[in-house]
Amino acid sequence: MHPDTKAVAEHMREFGLAILGRAVYDLTFSELMAPYKHSMSVGLAAQGAEICIKARIAQEHPLLLFTQLPKSANADDQLTMKELFEYGRTVPYADLPETLWATTGIRIARVEQYQKFGKLRNLLVHFGPADVVPIEDVPMKFLFEVMEPLVQAFWKESIIPYAAAWDGVLLDGHLEDMLQQSDVEITPALRAALDAAGSSTGDPS
Repeated sequence: MHPDTKAVAEHMREFGLAILGRAVYDLTFSELMAPYKHSMSVGLAAQGAEICIKARIAQEHPLLLFTQLPKSANADDQLTMKELFEYGRTVPYADLPETLWATTGIRIARVEQYQKFGKLRNLLVHFGPADVVPIEDVPMKFLFEVMEPLVQAFWKESIIPYAAAWDGVLLDGHLEDMLQQSDVEITPALRAALDAAGSSTGDPS
């Protein structure tokens, strides 16, 4: 395997966390000047989740991400990212929980919530927002009930600093207000992450 495949996990980790952070940022503030921002955050959150889970799998070995690999006839020498991108097929969103467990031993505790969110993403991607598909507090709950515990389990990190990177003002109580409005439980781990992110930006709270 070509050496350039070995950096894929770290690149995916950083990108996935940045996307999750953007979804949190978009959900924290009003849609008043940005219509559909909250609905679009569903796609961001699902994309960020998929990339982060794949990044953790890729830490074990990048080829574990693939259900179909390129043939040697399509490569001049060692397998490179170019051949993987062109000829490979990665594990789809719905199958990632089982692949994650098989490769790392990590289980997605709220796997039903994870799968329902994937279906919501598909509905919005294909049909757009509609009254028959209310999103309400679903994305924020997905981010902090499903993904935040996983990110902590994967890398002892939190989504929150990646959200604050888009605008640190969300740590001035805005994010916590949205978490409460979305009925997200402030667990000790989430409280510690909020406090640590606030401290790192100089927020006295």
